Amino acid sequence: MSKAAAVLKRLKAPHFRLAQLRQAVFRDAQDSYEAMTTLPEELRRALSAEVPILRLSPALVRASADGLCRKALLRLHDGLKIETVLLRPSSRRWTVCISSQAGCAVACTFCATGLMGLARNLTAEEISDQVLFWKQLMRREKIAGGEAGPDNVVYMGMGEPFANYEPVAQSLRALMDQTQFGLGARHISVSTSGIAPKIERFAEDFPQVNLALSLHAAEDSLRTKLVPMNRAYPLESLAASLRAYLERTGRKIFVEYVLLRGENDRPQDARSLADYLRSIGPLERLHVNLIAFNQTDTPHQAPPEAEARRFQALLRRDGIPTTLRQNLGQDINGACGQLLAKN
Repeated sequence: MSKAAAVLKRLKAPHFRLAQLRQAVFRDAQDSYEAMTTLPEELRRALSAEVPILRLSPALVRASADGLCRKALLRLHDGLKIETVLLRPSSRRWTVCISSQAGCAVACTFCATGLMGLARNLTAEEISDQVLFWKQLMRREKIAGGEAGPDNVVYMGMGEPFANYEPVAQSLRALMDQTQFGLGARHISVSTSGIAPKIERFAEDFPQVNLALSLHAAEDSLRTKLVPMNRAYPLESLAASLRAYLERTGRKIFVEYVLLRGENDRPQDARSLADYLRSIGPLERLHVNLIAFNQTDTPHQAPPEAEARRFQALLRRDGIPTTLRQNLGQDINGACGQLLAKN
């Protein structure tokens, strides 16, 4: 909105015009200046020439067969592409999964995005514009239950959010700004692979926004194999930052754990995970989301559902609150770990 505000100021438009513009863009999700009839034609022409509503454009949008997931391939101004996903995990809500980087440098061995490497960080507007893109589409297509736009936003798409901290922080402020997207902090989740110092900073900056940790193993040698970032921030360093997070916020931490058959889904892995979580803090402040591996171009395999359920039962027996997450969008490569930004 800063560039739009500058254009309005240059044209000596009354102050209330900026409020009208914000309402048209964010509340009404208008996707063209021509449709913003509350603004004078002169302002609409000037804004159209100088300030694009979105800093990205759709290259391809696909829907899953069950209608519960849509994936968009979006083109950035420099030709790079990213993917973002719209999910309906329940009849009561729509969730947008957004990307924070074009590609990813973390290189988790089971993640399609990790196979790409990192092209560049996204700007704050490129991050928040993914939410605006879906809000416009939901309005245009009159998607049932989505008249007001998405209910939740999760930073779980392409990239490591805490490796692009400042633009991510700016985008979070835009999402929570009542003059823009107006989302509540507790309707937003940010996932990290474990950049320990940024976890503590996040606790200071955004104590009400949900934190999710992509853990995937609770023994250093195995986690380093699966998540190479563990070399820089091994499990004890990560645990110290998580304890500091809990002390600062009192909020629940969501632990994401992708199940890989024969690698991290054995009974000893469940015991290691339970022991590690107990070392962090009260178990009522921790919740494990188990995710059966979604097929990517890697040698990993998903365990059968019965084995995943047994792993869940082992954790629950040890007092660990645990959910086996429903994987939506597998048929369009829109599920966890499958985003690749290819035509």
